[in-house]
Amino acid sequence: FMLNLLIAQLNCAYQATYQDMLGFARLNRGKIVTETMPAVSKSRWSRFVTSLKLEDRVEFGEGDMGVAGGIQVWESASANVTTVDMIRRFGGSTSPAAQWPEEENAGDDE
Repeated sequence: FMLNLLIAQLNCAYQATYQDMLGFARLNRGKIVTETMPAVSKSRWSRFVTSLKLEDRVEFGEGDMGVAGGIQVWESASANVTTVDMIRRFGGSTSPAAQWPEEENAGDDE
């Protein structure tokens, strides 16, 4: 029993140390970026921002154009499995007086 308790404590300590290590690595990368930015010329920076194409709309799925200002990143379908689509779109008027359509699963708690 005591050996299992020791292993559990070491595991928890390692997890906390690992989280701290990730945080310090992010802080260090941020420091490097902020120290390097003054050396980047305005023309180079504007070329970089233009190359991001942030004014173009991002495609969520085939033929489903989303919002502008994003960077599209492709990932494996099995990386983050979801059973419910999180993006909901409703056609029709955008008037505040218009009622929202009733949801199909209204009242179903999972």
